[in-house]
Amino acid sequence: MPRRTHECPRGRILDAAEDAFADSGFNGASLRRIGLEARVNLATIYYYYGSKAGLMEAVLKRRFDPLREEHLGLLRQFEQGAGDCPLPVEKILEAMLLPTLRLAVTAPPRQRAISRLLGRIFTEPNPKFQKALRSQHERHLSDAFFQAMRRSLPELPVPDLRCRLDLIWGAMGLILCNPGKMERELRGTEEPIDLDEALARMIGFFAPGMRAPAFHSTPKPE
Repeated sequence: MPRRTHECPRGRILDAAEDAFADSGFNGASLRRIGLEARVNLATIYYYYGSKAGLMEAVLKRRFDPLREEHLGLLRQFEQGAGDCPLPVEKILEAMLLPTLRLAVTAPPRQRAISRLLGRIFTEPNPKFQKALRSQHERHLSDAFFQAMRRSLPELPVPDLRCRLDLIWGAMGLILCNPGKMERELRGTEEPIDLDEALARMIGFFAPGMRAPAFHSTPKPE
């Protein structure tokens, strides 16, 4: 990876921390390694971010906020176009999937490092990762898509709806963990695939699942 050009210590720290968290996870990332990469001492890291958890939250905020705004911007655009009508499931899925697919499929190397970071956060069962993710993701993003889907599928019980949306977010996390996986699975090569093709395939898979009848558990015998 090219040497960083940030003159600001904060920027160098965040870049180094991003790579460390993406490569090693929260527990495995070393603040000493981050300091060496960023050309700062540990005291500087603690001065700016307070702790490793604070540094993780700052990395996530810097990289997640633009992606979140892209998701929400698409959703608002589609809702404005629909007027008073609920959005079709396919358009909600497009707003959910397209920004993440664009990051995973067409991103330059620097952005692919970001995608690995976000993918690890989605899948690593570390409570500090998950807390940072919830603070950025659930409060602002998941709720917007939940409400849109609820308007589109009012007959679906809330637990079913939340579970199905969680499965989709989880699938996106797996894609972000390994940006070349989709290319290998669909084409047997890591050459970039067409973004529209990838989006159509995923919407074609997820839309019927969102519209499937509600799951009714069988009461246990007395």
